[in-house]
Amino acid sequence: MDKIAAKFVHGAAEVTREIEVESAADPPTTFSILLPSGYEPGDPMHAEVPWEAVYLREANPMGDPPWIYRFQSIVDPEE
Repeated sequence: MDKIAAKFVHGAAEVTREIEVESAADPPTTFSILLPSGYEPGDPMHAEVPWEAVYLREANPMGDPPWIYRFQSIVDPEE
């Protein structure tokens, strides 16, 4: 596993964070982030599966960091 810096973009919001990928030379074309549900982990009364925010990779024209992940959609675990 390699660690890379990647910029995540959702509308006008941007954040750069370090992520683990199989290969820094060829990171995945999509990246998912689990969204917080607001419930404590292990709470038997609220054992729901968190939704995912899915981002698509593109090259960063500014060059640093080399990759941008742009928001694509929210995935409902029930569907």
